[in-house]
Amino acid sequence: FLFIASEIIEPALQEVLSKARKEGSAQEVLSALANCYGGLLVDIMGREAAATFLQGHAVHIASLKEEPVSS
Repeated sequence: FLFIASEIIEPALQEVLSKARKEGSAQEVLSALANCYGGLLVDIMGREAAATFLQGHAVHIASLKEEPVSS
């Protein structure tokens, strides 16, 4: 699992996000990424399961110690 994330998906995402930043603002790129991710989850899991999965992410993020945002 970690190999897939760090060696396959993350580098591919970094490459396309770099291209996307040339086409739109940071907010537009982030919104597009979130919409794509949400759509993929719905396609794979169904709407209700995807919503539950994202709620779990939100709870996890909210529980983390606040750190400065890096760019």
